[in-house]
Amino acid sequence: MKYVTSTSKERFANFLIEWTMEDKDWLTEEFGRMPFAEDMLSYIQTYEGIGCEFRLWFKDEEPVAITAVLDQAPSNQKSWLGTIVVDPAQRKRGVGHNVIHSIISEKREVLFAGIPLERNEWSLFLGKCGFEQYAI
Repeated sequence: MKYVTSTSKERFANFLIEWTMEDKDWLTEEFGRMPFAEDMLSYIQTYEGIGCEFRLWFKDEEPVAITAVLDQAPSNQKSWLGTIVVDPAQRKRGVGHNVIHSIISEKREVLFAGIPLERNEWSLFLGKCGFEQYAI
């Protein structure tokens, strides 16, 4: 899988809006309501403001996923996966798994991810990608 980081914030925002339209749990968790386009831009700017790098991932020249990764989290100086969103048409086809393993192989160490306790079902996806629960 290939990725680019040099795309506009608007392009990232448009894909996030398109790919999460039906993901009520994610939208509620991140925004507390259905977001506007400006909210997505603010979301991206907030993550970039703490040092996250957004990547647009491609499979066969088609965009299939977006990630936001922080190289050194203040809490433990380790890499942190802040966001992963896969195009709904590509879900359950190994895209998320491949993206995460690409990031892990690049970092060559531990990659952390956090989920809200109320969204425990998200841990099923992370578990399939090789994550282990560290703490609550």
